[in-house]
This record gives sequence, C-alpha cells and structure tokens, in this order.
Amino acid sequence: MILYGVSPIGFGHASRSAAIGLKLRDRALELEFATGGPAVGFLQSYGFKVHDIVREPVPEESGGEMKRASLWYLRYWRGYRSTVKAMSELTGKLMPNLVVGDEEFASVSLAIEKGLPHALVSDELQLGFARGAFAKLVERQAASWYSDLQSKVSNLLVPTFGTDSGNIHYMTPVVREATQARDEARKAHGLPVDSPVVLFSSSGSGIGSFLLGRSLEAFRKTCTRGEVFATTGPAKATGAVNLGVVRDNQDLIAAADLVISTAGKSTIDECASFGTPLIAIPIKNHAEQERNAAEIGFSHTDLGRLDELIPKMLGKRSQPANYSGAQRTADYLGSLLR
Repeated sequence: MILYGVSPIGFGHASRSAAIGLKLRDRALELEFATGGPAVGFLQSYGFKVHDIVREPVPEESGGEMKRASLWYLRYWRGYRSTVKAMSELTGKLMPNLVVGDEEFASVSLAIEKGLPHALVSDELQLGFARGAFAKLVERQAASWYSDLQSKVSNLLVPTFGTDSGNIHYMTPVVREATQARDEARKAHGLPVDSPVVLFSSSGSGIGSFLLGRSLEAFRKTCTRGEVFATTGPAKATGAVNLGVVRDNQDLIAAADLVISTAGKSTIDECASFGTPLIAIPIKNHAEQERNAAEIGFSHTDLGRLDELIPKMLGKRSQPANYSGAQRTADYLGSLLR
C-alpha cells in the first residue's frame, strides 16, 4: 500500500501526482493520497481515495510580484507542524509499504523517522524567494532544513532531465496524457474547431492575475481575424471564453494554438510534450517560476513584449516531445515495493 502526500499549492503537484497515480493504478497497486485545498477534489475526481490533511499557504502576490516571503515561510512552517501531526496519525492507521511525497515534506520526514521505504518527488531543490534582510535570515534556516532533508531521503526523484547521482534520480518530465483529440476537446468546451485559440492557463492557486489583463489587452490589439481567447483556472475576464477549472486541462493545452501562463513547471512540460507554443511570464521574485521561465527563454520583463510575442508565436507548433516520465516514475516506485 502506498501513501502519497501532495503539496496543495496550485494544481501542478496534483496533476503530476495524478499522472503517476494513474500509472500505479494500472499496475494494480493500492494507493491513497494526502493533500489539501482544491487538490483534494481534483484527485478524488480520478477515483482516488484522498485524505484532506495537508496545510500549506499560497505565496502572496501583488501586481505580478511575490511579496512578504518571510511571512510565507513562517506560515508554511506552522502549516507543516499541523500536517505532521495529522500525517503521523494517518501513517499509523494505514501502515503503508511505501511513502511518496510530491513536495509534501511531512509524509517523507515521518517515513525517514519511522524507517519506512520512501521517495520524494521534487523539481525544486533550492530556494531563493527572499529579498529583504529578515526574509533572507528566515530563508537560510528553511534552506538548511531542506538541504538536510534532501540528504536523508533514500530516493529523490526529479521530474526533468539529468544524470543520476547518489540518491538523486532523474525521471524526465511528468505529464498527463491527452484524453481527447484536438477537435473533440474544442467541441467539448464550446471552442471553435477552425479558428486559432489562445489559451490563458491560470494558476490553480489564484496567483498571477496580473498576467491575464495584459494578455487579453495584447490579444485584442494583435489578433483581429476571428481568433478566440479562452481561460482555464480560477481567473476570469470580460471578453474571454471563461472555462473555469478544467480537470483535464492538458487536453486544452494540446488543442490550443498558443498557451499563455505563469511559469509553472507542469504547464511548461505539458506544452513541450504536446508541441504547443507557450509564453511563460513568471511572477517577479518567485524564484521557482523565474528559473523555469529562464530555461525556455522568458523573464518577467517579457510582460511588456506581449504585443510582439503573441503574433510571433501563435500557431508555431514544435515537434511533440511525448514525455513518458509518469510511466518511468511509476515503474521506479513499483520497484521499491519488491
């Protein structure tokens, strides 16, 4: 039996965990998830059993910039302590043969303490969110704790490309497979089959609304031949086709002619896997997003270049990468149960 902890910040961790979980289920392996917030219903919609016990705060963002990192770290630590208590009770009840955490650290920390087989899934091995002196002091403490955890973990699975070293194993990018063909996905959501579609994929955590208004403004200036602007996620805008939270958002990413998003890794990897062009504008001072965006040639300053970028990239599809990291990761986790 596998206990799988998932960070509830946004839907990126949950969608990655769902992709791996579906492959584990295909292997007839029993697993239960532990997460919180909207990620609970998201994972339940796939038919998984989910425990609502993980408490993690969403970073504060205003005007496209991450704010008060020190407060976020302190709130995160308080949530972590609450989660450890609930996770300890759940672990004692389920008696798992394997514990997995997708950037959910309470489950893995307890597994190390109890001597249980475990794996940590993470693409973020360093911090760097702090700017002020006090925030940097708090972050140094958090970074020291996180570095120590990484050194103690038996299996650190990184969903990107790299060369294995010590306890670190690179799984290649993990994405969900498309469940609908292009035309089928468009028709299912009321989008035109023959007109170009620009998809604004907003963060499941609700941050990054700064980008929606600027994107729609640039779209209206540069797209005047019947193109359609659609949004998924919590963000909504007048004049756009607002689809709300779509569970299988990967189908729409595969069907779009251009995706605009903040630089979450799941969206970046899905676009690359399906060959869909992407404009990724990170939240300023959000270290993880800034690193993700830089890897594919974007930065926060590109917010001022949307008028140029949208017509330049619309419809410029690349060769699909067809990532298979979900299967690779499930196979690796399955091997830990032998």
